[in-house]
Amino acid sequence: MLREEQIDIRRRRAAESDFRIQNLGRNRVFSDYQVINPNSGGQYQVSIRGFEIGDNACTCPDFRTNTLGTCKHIEAVLAALREETPAQLRTRKATVSRPEVFLHYGEQLRLGLHLPPRHSDRLAHLATTFFDEKGLWHAGEQFEELIKAIEQVPEHVTLYSDAMEFIERATERREMLQREQERIGLLDRGELKLDLLKVPLYDYQMRGVLFAAYRGRCILGDDMGLGKTVQTLAAAELMARERGVERVLVVAPASVKYQWQTEITKFTERSVQVIDGNTEDRRSLYSQPTFFRLVNYELVLRDLDELNAWDPDLIVLDEAQRIKNWESKISRAVKKLRSRFAIVLTGTPLENKLEELYSIVQFVDDRHLGPAFQFLHDHRVTDESGKLLGYRNLDRIREKLQPILLRRTRGEVLGQLPGRTDSTVIIEMSDAQRIPYTEQQHTLARLLQKKYLTELDRRRILCCIANMRMLCNSTFLYDKQTNISPKLDEFGEKIRELVLEGPHKVVVFSQWEMMLRKASELLDQLEIGYTLLHGGVPGPQRRTLLERFRDEPTCRVFLSTDTGGTGLNLQVADTVINLEPPWNPAVLEQRIARVHRLGQHRPVQVIHLITRDSIEERVLRTLEMKRSLFDGVFTGTSDEVSFASLGQRAFLDTVRELVAPERKFAPLPPLPPPPRPREDPRQKLVEAGVRFLEALAEVLAPARGSCPGENGPPPTRLIANDPATGQPVLQLPLPSPEMLQRGSTALAQILQGLQERSRSPR
Repeated sequence: MLREEQIDIRRRRAAESDFRIQNLGRNRVFSDYQVINPNSGGQYQVSIRGFEIGDNACTCPDFRTNTLGTCKHIEAVLAALREETPAQLRTRKATVSRPEVFLHYGEQLRLGLHLPPRHSDRLAHLATTFFDEKGLWHAGEQFEELIKAIEQVPEHVTLYSDAMEFIERATERREMLQREQERIGLLDRGELKLDLLKVPLYDYQMRGVLFAAYRGRCILGDDMGLGKTVQTLAAAELMARERGVERVLVVAPASVKYQWQTEITKFTERSVQVIDGNTEDRRSLYSQPTFFRLVNYELVLRDLDELNAWDPDLIVLDEAQRIKNWESKISRAVKKLRSRFAIVLTGTPLENKLEELYSIVQFVDDRHLGPAFQFLHDHRVTDESGKLLGYRNLDRIREKLQPILLRRTRGEVLGQLPGRTDSTVIIEMSDAQRIPYTEQQHTLARLLQKKYLTELDRRRILCCIANMRMLCNSTFLYDKQTNISPKLDEFGEKIRELVLEGPHKVVVFSQWEMMLRKASELLDQLEIGYTLLHGGVPGPQRRTLLERFRDEPTCRVFLSTDTGGTGLNLQVADTVINLEPPWNPAVLEQRIARVHRLGQHRPVQVIHLITRDSIEERVLRTLEMKRSLFDGVFTGTSDEVSFASLGQRAFLDTVRELVAPERKFAPLPPLPPPPRPREDPRQKLVEAGVRFLEALAEVLAPARGSCPGENGPPPTRLIANDPATGQPVLQLPLPSPEMLQRGSTALAQILQGLQERSRSPR
């Protein structure tokens, strides 16, 4: 009944469509036809061999996967033929004039044989040996024997390309499974010697490598933190050595695209290319050779033709839950990518619905779980109105997935895990962040060109740095109105994977309380329990928050500022997420030590969220290169930068290094001495006036963003009320003694000059 309903649906779609149909052969009925959809531009070839279900074939994806033996394109051609064909011809089938081995797209993919009426005894023997009375395959794995038998018959047997591909893949699959088992045996005995990457792999990781490399098309669904990226790179290397892989396309979220580039460069010797930029830039990149090519999901939608033209051997989908919605445009585009091999990476193969799992499996093998209508009918439980009540027969799904899905949890491989694993997630800055960020960067650059820094200049430097760091997190921290934050979006994806699909408890750190509150809003949307600790929480309440996180199973996330998290023991968690990098290495280690400490019996994973091409990225790299320098310069928070630690000169060199537009991090050369051209002294007066106006505007401007810290005081105002009279008065801060001395000297020079001019004759 279900299958008949589905066939009727395709017949209705055929009747509703305005297909253009062209006969490609000489026979006016039993021939090949081209069917074009003028609305979508799609075109497929239909082969008509009869008027019954199962007689015909089509090149469309639906025919290959629906197991019905028909599709809307076939039904459209049959409907047109019925109008023109006499009734007596509709009972006939196309005459088989030569023997043909074809691929039958039924409920199972099977070889089929068209046998002509007149044929040799050897061909008859071949037919009975390998095919049943209906002409369908029944000889198990004897594909090589079939090829030998075809070569021995006197007739020329046509072997269609899809049938030949089916035979080759079935044969290769059997050989690869045998090799996988042999290699696993060597691994179990400690005799496997495969140096695939620059770093050694744990046993469970090597098993994942063997699974991915020899299965060819599979899902690696390991828990977060188990090294899916490293396993994939090692599998790609093994496939390059043994399976002829030369081009690998990695499709990943934009936030981790450059992280893949870093990992590839770090662990392999292979060339890597990141696709980015406008259409012309991307077209230029596509013309260049490379082993790894990295694109984000959105680019697949734009550059599908270029990506398929590159003809990748292996496609890797990272964070594959991005295609869980089979109706989305990106999901449909990704499933049009073509490659011989595929590795799908996801820590959450199933988040909410079975439909999501089905959509992900579709990319690996669009027939593996059967047609969608049959899959949902077999496994969904609904009431009379169609409302979903639950799922059934899940054991059958697990059995079907076993050949293509490998999933290990942290608990399963606990003994093999290192005590602590750090990973960095690189996140793209949005335009809404980049524009004000660039403005702050330019202001900072102008300040850094000055030979002498006033107290106001120093405050403005700190303010610019703080604003740039806040903008890396969210525009809300800067303008208190918008909330554009790719970092929070990525945080949400990580939390879904860690908490909704795993047993993890997570500690999340940020310097800014407001950033944590925005993170808490996201947790509210996901209905994930959490606690929020910051410096304003009274001491007695801190113990209550800690106990709740420790004891309540539903409280899965602990949000904390650095001031709020001092002295806490949070071994109940096994994951630390840093929403931004602290500038003091000691503070970073203090954060992690809240979880990775004595009494922790599980491996700890640390995730750093870093905005690409920003002050955050440069701080992270500079921390690695000049850790001791930052120990002396930065004391932990953006509004507590010590100018005196290294002196003003060293501080300025450090800040210039962090905000310079180029991406190289070599120390900047010393500033050249100021030139001494014959300059008009009046120009200095004009410049001094401009600087005075700039400083005055800075002081009088309303505070935007937190300057220098989120909860710090606003800039000093020049206008105040006299407490005695209530009248507005102008007040200026007293300058430093050095400034007074410079002012006195300048004033004396002015008076001396005026006196000399008054004595000179006019």
